[in-house]
Parts: sequence; structure tokens; C-alpha cells
Amino acid sequence: MGTLGLDLERGLFLGIDFGTTNSVVSIYNFKDGQAQTIPIDGSNIFPTAIQFETDPEDENKLSRVFGIQAKEAAVIYPQSTILSIKRLLGSDEDIVVGVDDKEYKFKPQQVAGEILSYLKQKADEYAQQELNLNGEFSGCVITVPANSTDKQKKMTKEAAVFAGFDEQNVYLRLEPAAAAISYAVNERKDKKVLVYDFGGGTFDACILEIKMDENEEPNISILSTYGDNNLGGNDVDKLVADMIYEEFKNLTDEEIDLFDEDADDGVSKRQKKVALVRLNQVANQAKERLSAAKSTKVVLAPFIQEPKIVNLNMEITREAFMNHKRVNKLGDSDEVFEKFEGKTISDMIDITLSCIDKSLEAAGIKAEDIDEVFLVGGSSSIPIISEKIRQKFGKDPFKSKISPALSISQGAAQYCNMIMTPTVKGPSIQEKTIHPLGLEIAGRRFMEIVSSGMDIPKDGLKIEAQEPLITNFDNVTSMAIVVYENTAPDGSKEVKFVNAEGMKRLAGTSLRGIPQAERGKEKVKVIFNVGQDNMLKVTAQSMSTDGVVTELSVDDLY
Repeated sequence: MGTLGLDLERGLFLGIDFGTTNSVVSIYNFKDGQAQTIPIDGSNIFPTAIQFETDPEDENKLSRVFGIQAKEAAVIYPQSTILSIKRLLGSDEDIVVGVDDKEYKFKPQQVAGEILSYLKQKADEYAQQELNLNGEFSGCVITVPANSTDKQKKMTKEAAVFAGFDEQNVYLRLEPAAAAISYAVNERKDKKVLVYDFGGGTFDACILEIKMDENEEPNISILSTYGDNNLGGNDVDKLVADMIYEEFKNLTDEEIDLFDEDADDGVSKRQKKVALVRLNQVANQAKERLSAAKSTKVVLAPFIQEPKIVNLNMEITREAFMNHKRVNKLGDSDEVFEKFEGKTISDMIDITLSCIDKSLEAAGIKAEDIDEVFLVGGSSSIPIISEKIRQKFGKDPFKSKISPALSISQGAAQYCNMIMTPTVKGPSIQEKTIHPLGLEIAGRRFMEIVSSGMDIPKDGLKIEAQEPLITNFDNVTSMAIVVYENTAPDGSKEVKFVNAEGMKRLAGTSLRGIPQAERGKEKVKVIFNVGQDNMLKVTAQSMSTDGVVTELSVDDLY
């Protein structure tokens, strides 16, 4: 394929920031040597939303609406619209969609794949029509939160393949690492940088060291990362929603529960769904306005129309918003609500600062060693974040030439350049393992094999367990191989158990055909292979001359 005079045998690659609330796509433009964001439906920022409806030409088929139209349609058709699909990646539960009194079930990666397919289609059209590029995007670099579990990464990759990208050309890279490239290619100085990545659904603190090589190209090394997969702008939105819902409860004497569809309070299920979608949308809009204004007006007239008309008309000041403590569950799970009950926005930002402290500790440095703080993600524009960063580090956050909302996607596009033209000089980044990985052994103990923060070579990281597994009984012919990920490492050397908080079971298989022998005589060696996308493959092999081998791809078995 000829593209701008380059021989790109692997085709075009698209840089994708697939976000909880919004998504952004970018391409590396070889003509001017820079990453360029591609507008989708006329905007650089695309709402990560999809709405299903009956195909007008075939009532047995579904058609789709995407982006801003789907987000707006959620007010009228909440049962057939899906928002924040990224938070459901990693779940095995089906998503149920209601269209014209019919129910349809989808896997989370299917829905994410539908949205990615639309982004790919629109990017293909733009590249061909506006940039005069040949062909279509056969590959992509899609970013994931630094604290993603193996299962979330696996389902993200599945979604990209579902969207039409070639499986061998789908690369996963960490969001803060991609943002760091955006920073480094513009600054080109030796620095230690904290990437403060506060998106719609997740938070990551990532510390990177940037060193310029002899060609004045940045070499980026990840020193540490720590995050929270259940803290994002959506949770800040719920503080505003909580204030609005309190007003609604006062107006209705708490006789109506919009979150209980089965309650006998005179409000239909559909009316409740519509009301909640509108509540979330106006809460998000009010939060964004309060980033610039000292107060904002919220009007929902009418909010509900049954069993009586209820109009909401209230003024929310920034001060009231900053001091409000959450009191309502608002449809969250018990676990999530327990985390945020009674918390203010300041408390939420303190959670991000705690993640920063753990990242600093893991990197072995102090706050004063950080040269720059780079804010990433739409939620990082909340004014209190800059204030707290200034207090902690004694300096203002870095004033980027790139919008915080676009930097991750443009960093992903820089990755695309490295893949498409590997012989061309440019920025490089040293990938590292994120979470400790290991096996379950006797007594439900966790045997760590791969530690967090280990460098991953370009051809992958291969580590053999220091101690082989041994048979626990006489004459056994099989052995369970169960792989775990420690998503909340504490750095201690204490014995850990697989049923502890933060331990995630990734995969399990059995090594069958072990030669019969006395207890403890037969030994099995286990080898972990980690790719640059942090995906894992495990090999187990009996060490006797008559031994057998089994291999499991953790991203295939759950």
C-alpha cells in the first residue's frame, strides 16, 4: 500500500482513546510529522454511546445510532441506549437492551466493538476523503487504564477485533504512557513526570522518567503506576445528581423512589428510566459549568409527570457543590456506595492523591523529585485538582499545548508511527508490568512469579517460577494450574492468600498425564510469558523424562 510515499505493508494504524464517557481517535500524519486528531461527526470528542432501534426496512433486525445522537436519545429511549460501556468490560454479565417490547442480549465486548466499528468507519472515510490516504485502518493502538485487569484488557482487544481490526494488528497500550509521549514529543527535556489521568470512569497516577538520547529523541521509562478503576468523572457527576435528587425528595416528601422500578409509587418503569437519564445528563452539564462559573441553574420542567407533575428549578453554587456530602445510593452497588457515602469532591480528589503517594513510594522518589505534573482526561479540568496539585508539589500543573482530552489519543497515534515505520527514529517507551502475577499453591497461598514494575522487552518477558510445583499425594496424574493477579499489591513480604481483597482469578487448567509416583517426586515447572500489552501466557511442564506439557493463554480462559 502506498501512503504518502511510504511502503506500509501492515496498513494504516489508528490511535484510539476509548473512554468511559468520550472517545477520541488520532492518526500520525507523515506529511507534517505530527499526530492529528480525526473529527468524528464534526467533533474531536465523541460520546461513547450507542442506541439500538428497529431497522425500518426489516423489523427483525436492529439498526444503531452512535455518539451525540445516541446520548441525546437516551432521554427518550433509556432502555435501548447504552452509556459508559467501558466500565462493564471485564464483566461476564449480559447487557439487556429493550427495543419495541423485545429484549436483546449482548456481551460487553460486543457493544464496545459496535462503537469501535463506527469510529473505524468514520476514520476510514475521513482519511480517504480529507487526507487522501489509500486503504483503510487495518490496525490500531487502543489505550487502557494503567490499573486494568488482565480480563479487562482481553475484552478490550476482543472488541477491537469485533470492530474489524486485524487481530495481529491490535495493540494495547497504557493510557498514561500514551499521554507521556504527547508530553515528551513537545517538551524534549530530561524530566521526571507525573501523569495525573482522571477520566470519566477511572483514575491513574503514573510516574515516568524522560531522557533524551543522542538524537534528541525522548526515551520514556515507566517508574511506577497506581490507580483506581472505580473512580472517575462519572462519580463526581453523582455528587451533583445527589444534590438534585435531594431536592426531588423534598418536593415529593420522599414518597417516590426513582431507583426502585417495582415500587408502588405511581411512577411507571419507563418514566423512572427517562427521569434518571435526564438527571445524569443535567448533573454532568452542571458540573462542567461549575468548573468556570460560581453558580449554575438546573431546570427540569417537568421532571416527572406521573402520578403528578414535578418541576425542578434550583440554583447550585460552586461552594455548595464543593461542600456537598453524598447521601443517596443512586443505583450504585453496595460496595461502590460504601466507598463514596458521606464523601465530598475534596475527599474524592484525596483518593487520587493517595494513589499518587503509592505511586511515588513504588518509584522510590519523593514529591519534590517530580519536575512536571501533566493533567490528562476530561475530569482533570476541575479547578480543585489544580489547587491540590499546587499544594502537594509546590508548582502549577504543566500547561499543555494539547487538550487534556486529546493527549492520550495523540500519544496512541505516536505509537502507531513506531509500529508502521519501526526503522524511523522517534520516541521510545519502556513498557513495564503493572500487577504481580502468580499461582495458587497449597493452603490457598499466592506464589508470586511476575512482580509489578518489571521491564518488558520488545519480544516479551519470560520468567520461570523459582520453585517448581510438586505433587501433594501419591500416584496423582494431574495438577491444577490456577493463575491469579494481585490488583492491590501492598509491597510487603508477608504471605498472601488468593482469597484476599484485590486477588483476581485469571484462568485455570489442569496438567494431565503426569507419571504416577510417590508424593513429592514429580515436579512441574511453570513459565510466565508477558507481552508488551501486559497480556499473559502460562506454560506448565512435568520435569520427568515422561513428562507432559500444557499451555494456557490467560486471555482466552476465564
